[in-house]
Amino acid sequence: MIDLISPTSRNVDLSFLHPIFRDAIERLKNELEDAEIPLVIFEAYRTPVRQAYLYAQGRTTKGPIVTYAKPWYSYHQYGLAVDMVFGGPGKWTWSEPKKGMWKKYHELAKKNGLTPLSFETPHVQLGETSSNALSEGRYPDGGDANWAENLASAISSWHGTPPAPPLPNIFEKAPVT
Repeated sequence: MIDLISPTSRNVDLSFLHPIFRDAIERLKNELEDAEIPLVIFEAYRTPVRQAYLYAQGRTTKGPIVTYAKPWYSYHQYGLAVDMVFGGPGKWTWSEPKKGMWKKYHELAKKNGLTPLSFETPHVQLGETSSNALSEGRYPDGGDANWAENLASAISSWHGTPPAPPLPNIFEKAPVT
């Protein structure tokens, strides 16, 4: 289970991602490897507590602004986004080892149904939805129990603003007839 309290804990466990997005990321990782582009996942699922912490940075706490999304308005909280960077633990870098690698990353992401952000180069997210739709509880079909339980846990434990979205309907029981 994800640490829902610590705002400093990054998560790279793909099992907390929505299955459709997880599959797309696995394909993307394989294609990046084939293209000899050494990007690795820096952050995948992100708790709303961490999102609030990151959003405060450069606004109400010290440091540069690192996100424009408040909690529940980042695809990370829904298991639908990852940030990939070069290097690895202790050696993270946003600098391309070879010119054109970020461009190729974005091309491969689009090929796999993902949307890169022009203002946040490492970030890719699932296409065909919006942060407003997600915050209203309109989630992609095909969520599995691990994804839904993680999202439900984050929703249930959130007491900040903005309010948490509705629980995923994977938990709704069919009517008894």
